[in-house]
Amino acid sequence: MNILLGITGSIASYKSFDVARQLVKNGHKVKVVLTTGALEFIRPETFRYLGVEAVYLPTDDFKPAHLRANATVLHIELVKWADKLAIAPASANTLARLASGITNDLLTSVFLAFGKKPVLVFPAMNTEMWANERIQEHRAKLDKMSHVGIINPVSGLLACGDIGAGKFPEVSSVVDLIETFDPTQVKNKKIIITAGATASPLDPVRYITNPSSGKMGISVAKAFLAAGYDVTVLAGHQCTDEVENLKGHPHFTLLRTPTTALMKEAALKVFPDSDLYISTGAIADIEFDTASMKLKKEAMGSSLPFRQAADILKEILAIRKKQKIVSFAAETETTEAVFMEKMNRKPVDLMIGNKVSNGLIGEPEVQGFQKAFGEYYFVEVNSISSPVKLSKLELGRKLVSWFEGQKSW
Repeated sequence: MNILLGITGSIASYKSFDVARQLVKNGHKVKVVLTTGALEFIRPETFRYLGVEAVYLPTDDFKPAHLRANATVLHIELVKWADKLAIAPASANTLARLASGITNDLLTSVFLAFGKKPVLVFPAMNTEMWANERIQEHRAKLDKMSHVGIINPVSGLLACGDIGAGKFPEVSSVVDLIETFDPTQVKNKKIIITAGATASPLDPVRYITNPSSGKMGISVAKAFLAAGYDVTVLAGHQCTDEVENLKGHPHFTLLRTPTTALMKEAALKVFPDSDLYISTGAIADIEFDTASMKLKKEAMGSSLPFRQAADILKEILAIRKKQKIVSFAAETETTEAVFMEKMNRKPVDLMIGNKVSNGLIGEPEVQGFQKAFGEYYFVEVNSISSPVKLSKLELGRKLVSWFEGQKSW
């Protein structure tokens, strides 16, 4: 993606170095436009060492040296080049200029000429400034523009020492939102995704779980968010904190469901209104009668009584209507017989199979869990694909294509 990164006169502008660096690291092409205020906080030369393609100053619109051959107007050339404009951070002054249509520098000229291509704005300022009714009027005016998305600042300790709303989000969150939020993409369909491991508590101290980190579920969530879907993630006990990065996304809902019982309750509540249910979560399948106090070793004996936990997918299948359902089969034995037996027992629209190992028994290498890449089998009622090596984000994009009617394996 070609990303134009606008940086304004907020103290949080120093974080834009890390935003630009991470975007470049993720494979995007980045150009930077600075305002006069931004130059009070940061040095433009630094961006050149971070891999960005170009850095522009507020008055560069009037300098022919910045134009390529046969080009005439810099802000128009930048508009044609960019897929998305992200203004991060956006000061109170810039917010007012954007909302009022004032074009007194390169960035505001780019914004006005951006047409209906996606623009993300990340305000960052003092709490009282953010709460000021005029700033909120500017925010509301921008938010009514169909191609503009306002990412509300978070609450926390501000540079001025105050505590409250107005803080620039964490860099990782800003990057994830730039990559996954496109205000021009609105599908009006709801996707439910379970992610990460649930835990089976034994007492207030001990529990049994597995190594699933939830990376798969988050990657799938990002792919569907980027395509314009509403996504709800039911995050298990071990779901990575990376899921918190998406909380500022207007089409994202996070429900924390650390145990199988809580995940079942949430799943049965949200499923009826959904269009697609994707079970990537590594859901604990046994439960204990939980003790209210820590069990002493001498009282535990040589075995622990347990029972089968609820089979969430089975219950979802029992109440489905027109929803599509995707399941994941994490197995130590990846044979056609294993996958087809599971498919016949719980027939879903699509099952994704892969090999897993916690690295504690047999081979020391962890497989499947916590990895960015894996080999996946696409299993349907009457067919199974050869293993396909994919990143988890690539797999997420294939699921989006499949849901939209284009099978790509």
